Amino acid sequence: MLMSIILEYSFIVFLLLSLNYAMLKKGILLDVPLVNSHKNKKFFSKKVPKSLGLILLLFILYKTNFDISEKIFLSLFFFLGIQSDTNKLNSPNHRILLQVFMVIVFLLVSGEYINSTRIPLVDSLLQNFFFKMFLTLICMVIIINGSNFIDGLSTLCIGYYLGVFVVLYFITNNNYDISYLRVEIINICWMILILYFFNLLGTSFLGDSGSYLLGFLTSIVLIKIHNLLPDISPWLIAVLLWYPAFEVLFSIIRRFGVKYNPLFPDNRHLHQMIFLKFKDKILLKKNIMNPLVSNIINIYNFFLFYIAYNFYKNTKILICLFLFSCFIYIVFYVLLSKKLKNNHL
Repeated sequence: MLMSIILEYSFIVFLLLSLNYAMLKKGILLDVPLVNSHKNKKFFSKKVPKSLGLILLLFILYKTNFDISEKIFLSLFFFLGIQSDTNKLNSPNHRILLQVFMVIVFLLVSGEYINSTRIPLVDSLLQNFFFKMFLTLICMVIIINGSNFIDGLSTLCIGYYLGVFVVLYFITNNNYDISYLRVEIINICWMILILYFFNLLGTSFLGDSGSYLLGFLTSIVLIKIHNLLPDISPWLIAVLLWYPAFEVLFSIIRRFGVKYNPLFPDNRHLHQMIFLKFKDKILLKKNIMNPLVSNIINIYNFFLFYIAYNFYKNTKILICLFLFSCFIYIVFYVLLSKKLKNNHL
């Protein structure tokens, strides 16, 4: 059994190395900082293949037991990201519309919705099918795009979701009623860990295809857990997803404030500002500074996840954790905005 697992994951590593070589050789799906204008501040400095999403998709299709409809929609979100990565679908408006359409169809097919928030007024509204559909739709689209928003530094997005799935493993570890889902979570954890190290070394990126896929995958798993384990507060899920969700919401408000299209990319995300602040203070190469900043942010989030895990039934504490993190985000953003000169951003 152990040998088969080692061989299986060794093959994944070999496949990823081969895919990276082929992409670099053929010039396919490469992330180039001088071409991607919102990355022209050189958070990385070489051509890097966006191969992690494809490997993750192949793993999901081959290794996991998601039903056929879920695998189809996971593939569709991956290919939507590919259209963005290859500059065939440059309009953010069109991408959002396609995401909304695909999520609506997925929800109608799967029948999986957010059924409780433990806030009485909202829960009474959730008795209405259209409100339940709307709330679930909005949350999923925010997470899908939030995953893309935080994928600006190596290991930030993929490391963040590694933490999410580790928490989900411990949450489901002693629940034998959903042992099948726990197996999926374990497999996903191992896969993300492999991808994390490739991302850490700067040899592979997620790209829009990978970040869309990871965000949609996480949304599916969390909604399943929400419906299968009703004793878990839905605010645990809110805490686990606070960062990509708040990144989107804050960015929309911020861009409206300066009359900038909220769907267009820019260099004013918190992680990018932290990177620039560190870069001014510490003389390190970008390939070291980049994951260093990402892992500092993720360590904070892992600490938050640990607290949330220990109070996974306590809605009041989890709401306080969620609001606290949003407050910390705003404080750091305001402080960094004042300290960094305009020509940094």
